[in-house]
Amino acid sequence: MLIVDFVLFFIFPLVFWELCREVVGDYPAMILSTLPGILYCLYRFNDTGRLNYTGICVFLNLTAGLLVDFLSGSALQLLWNNVFYSVALLFIYSVSVAARKPLYLYFTLDLMAMRGYDRKITKELFFEKKTYKLFQLITLIYCANELIYIVCLSRWIMKYGVEAYRLDIILDKSLNIMLSSASLAIFFFIHQAINEITPVKKIPIAYPRRKSLPLSSHWTSYHFERTYFYFSTHKR
Repeated sequence: MLIVDFVLFFIFPLVFWELCREVVGDYPAMILSTLPGILYCLYRFNDTGRLNYTGICVFLNLTAGLLVDFLSGSALQLLWNNVFYSVALLFIYSVSVAARKPLYLYFTLDLMAMRGYDRKITKELFFEKKTYKLFQLITLIYCANELIYIVCLSRWIMKYGVEAYRLDIILDKSLNIMLSSASLAIFFFIHQAINEITPVKKIPIAYPRRKSLPLSSHWTSYHFERTYFYFSTHKR
């Protein structure tokens, strides 16, 4: 699934843009290059969208992304709308940090609840000073991610016009990989820390098991991929 993610959100958009833009036009090429990724996200959301808070964020992000794409009207405006959307996300992340309710905390809380941990107890542990600082830190990294995207894409649009789209694809995927990797690292660090603090009661959840993997390996790979999906999809 991680390979599918890379193909749909990086290889396909880039190749489609380079090969088909002269045939269908710049704006239709941008729209069509993103459709497989959007449909994949909708399928994954429908398949795994049991998380309340994070599920809402993913759904709103997908909806906003569709509106940005289909209501832009031109290739150049679509690029600028991507910038404006990132400005809005930067504002939201910054407000969550200032309000001392970092969004990453609630994303992680949903994932822990999905794994069977008691939500109330886990939330109390998350607001412990040492753990809470990690949530603030990663949410600030989210802010830095959006700021880098805004500055770079704005400069490229003013310099290259619609030709900045290929740079947009590369930049977006590169930042997405780095941010998702940081999110995953901190998620598993916090998960381990919570396990060491107290034995949180788990609810037994049955998942299909691959014959080629032992239960422990499947459990790890299954949640690794699902965690990556949520951390990579709720952002721009």
